[in-house]
Amino acid sequence: MVRAFIAVEPSAEIRNEISAAGQELRGAGRLSFVSPNLMHITLKFLGEVPDLQIPKITASLDGISASPYTLQASGISTFGRPPRVIKAEIHDSGATAALSADVESRMAKLGFAREEKPFSPHITIARVKEYSPALLPKINGIKERNFGECEISAILLKKSVLTPSGPIYSTIHRVNL
Repeated sequence: MVRAFIAVEPSAEIRNEISAAGQELRGAGRLSFVSPNLMHITLKFLGEVPDLQIPKITASLDGISASPYTLQASGISTFGRPPRVIKAEIHDSGATAALSADVESRMAKLGFAREEKPFSPHITIARVKEYSPALLPKINGIKERNFGECEISAILLKKSVLTPSGPIYSTIHRVNL
């Protein structure tokens, strides 16, 4: 069994800028920050997948015919009330959402359940372990930040190994756009 997800990754420069902004939130509640090298935009979380199904997934992903596109990361917002996730916003004229819809459809044909929530492309900065009222004013102080622009030119099938010190991600398969 492999714990897997399908994602795109923004440039290292964008991930480092997002991480630096996230560090400005330290001390505003108990937050678990995502390391810049682990930041990504999830197109589809697959969960525990039998090893024998991986070739079917990679073959399906290989059938995607999308073009590279430009993505801009700017703005910080949250999911949940009180906030549970702090995220960087993605602006790309709907390209990541279209890619996610294609992936979603392809994975549904392989027996993966469709997502019930609407897709919202984002990069997780931190998870809120314990909320503090000091958090929202700190987020408001940096919520308009621009993290940069990059080209998205590949879809990645990622393996996720959970460890006590955090997840370890590795790329199983890459599909160039």
